[in-house]
Amino acid sequence: MEHKFHITLYLIVVFIMVIMLVIQGSLLTFFLIGGIIPDLLLIIVVCLAFLWGEKRGMIVGLIGGLLQDVFFGPAIGFFLLAKMVSALLAAMVSREIYRDQIIGPMLTVFFVTFVHEFIVFFLVGFFWGNEINFYFALENMFLPRAIYHFVLTMLFYPLLYRAEQRKFFYPSFK
Repeated sequence: MEHKFHITLYLIVVFIMVIMLVIQGSLLTFFLIGGIIPDLLLIIVVCLAFLWGEKRGMIVGLIGGLLQDVFFGPAIGFFLLAKMVSALLAAMVSREIYRDQIIGPMLTVFFVTFVHEFIVFFLVGFFWGNEINFYFALENMFLPRAIYHFVLTMLFYPLLYRAEQRKFFYPSFK
């Protein structure tokens, strides 16, 4: 029974993540703000890690990063590492912040976005070289994306929090 519980949990998470990647890669391209596409998957990963803690959070980060690498990544592992580290940081922060108040997850997503973007920027630069100056990227890409994520967390976190409270991720097997 416990084995089915974990498989179902992660199948639901994979399904949600694939939907977020499809939306991110298709619909959101029509709603660019300043040329920035939000990383919906990062928001979902950070929010779930915030709710679930380190172990499950890192697994969610690993799954999300691997899916994003397969869909959009320059190579396998870039988004995987960035999402896993982001999930771990969010889960660690969640120990000190109330999960039922939205400002904590919003600020966590804001700051973790910088960590995520820095990891991806560094890995791309290390393997292929960056054509963009780091300070330019920080000001014109990382900061606007972090603000975008901050605002979007107001939409996603309450839904995920409510789903967690209502045991949506843990269907019964009667």
